[in-house]
Amino acid sequence: MPLYDFRCRVCGRTFEAMAPMDGSDGVCACGGTAERLVSVGKAYRADADWIDSVTDVVDKASPSPHVRAFLADPSRANYRRFLRGEKIRPMEAGEFRRPAARNDAVRREVRERFIARNGL
Repeated sequence: MPLYDFRCRVCGRTFEAMAPMDGSDGVCACGGTAERLVSVGKAYRADADWIDSVTDVVDKASPSPHVRAFLADPSRANYRRFLRGEKIRPMEAGEFRRPAARNDAVRREVRERFIARNGL
């Protein structure tokens, strides 16, 4: 049986208890019925994939306050503060990385071949 959070309807106490998955109410120590609360475990983070990839590359020995705050609480808000502190601008929606600039000699040759091929 999984562990769930409950809140007593009589005394208001919040507690954890093992209960069947059928959604039934629990029983408090005071004898009152307790409603099951919607809760998320401490190990769950909806954005864990991207947070882990960022925290892997952060300088853990940095004394900067924005780095310390991000490592202490890797939330989206602290991630934005971390980026501002590091002077990094995140990509916006719809934005893409430009390809590396080509060599001018290559551009010139491509242009000359285009002109010759099309008789311009």
